[in-house]
Amino acid sequence: MLNKYKHISFDLDGTLVHTVPEYRHEIVPMVVKELGGEIKNKHSIDKFWFESDRNNAIKNDFGLEPTSFWNLFRKVDSAEKRFSHTRAYDDAERTLRKLKQMNKIVSIITGAPHHIANMEIEKLNGAPYDFYLSVTDNKFPEKPDSQSFNYVLEKMNLKPSETVYIGNSNEDAYYAKNAGVSFIYLERKEHEFDLKDYAINTIQSLDELF
Repeated sequence: MLNKYKHISFDLDGTLVHTVPEYRHEIVPMVVKELGGEIKNKHSIDKFWFESDRNNAIKNDFGLEPTSFWNLFRKVDSAEKRFSHTRAYDDAERTLRKLKQMNKIVSIITGAPHHIANMEIEKLNGAPYDFYLSVTDNKFPEKPDSQSFNYVLEKMNLKPSETVYIGNSNEDAYYAKNAGVSFIYLERKEHEFDLKDYAINTIQSLDELF
């Protein structure tokens, strides 16, 4: 599955690490209520968490102005608060180690801010990777805009044709598509995925990559 690719790139939350659903169903309503918004239904929370165009979800599903939402959300969503709700998937560490043994270039590109991403990466128990980017902290437009992915490829002197991105959401699929790289959909059974036609493969575990 990976023979033609020199560069294997991963999303982080939901792909390499798992945040329990109770966390988002606690923290998102907390922020919405504080700002005087209203959540249409529980599906709206999952849509915000997993799909692209979160600002649109904030406006249409929560009735809030995105800047105000994000300012409060970033304060409430601390690494300390997330820590006990987050664990590495069993297949994550061994996958990164095996890829490096195969002399693959490995990157992690995430929309999570650095303080969250750094905590999540620590959960991988020192598994090796070559490059990491927080889209948010580096001031790039959020996924699925491809500017951040293009930056990673340029920084690492790699071509889109040499790259496959592995993720668990619609947002990840659009992100890969916009960057012109291949996409493998990792079905973690957390959210409905509707872009299977774009994925070169759908897997249930990272072990299936080998």
